[in-house]
Amino acid sequence: MRNILLLIVGVIGLAILRNILREVGRFAARAMSGSSKAKGGTDGRTVRSGGKLVRDPQTGTYVDPRHAVQARVNGTQHYFESEASRDAFVRASA
Repeated sequence: MRNILLLIVGVIGLAILRNILREVGRFAARAMSGSSKAKGGTDGRTVRSGGKLVRDPQTGTYVDPRHAVQARVNGTQHYFESEASRDAFVRASA
């Protein structure tokens, strides 16, 4: 009975170790590829598909400007992840 329990714990441990190593490998591959690093500062990031992400000034998340909620505030075009984010930014800027 004890041997069976040790075998089960060993198999579970190996599965966990395998998943950890897989994630470390993925992280290293992304870090070395450099294809998702920011270009030209913190206001935009290049994504693998070749598109550009812009930062939502209210929440700080990066959004695709083609699908983002937009607003022009004080002569500057801004992109937001949601209407709620846009509304909060417009209220704070007024």
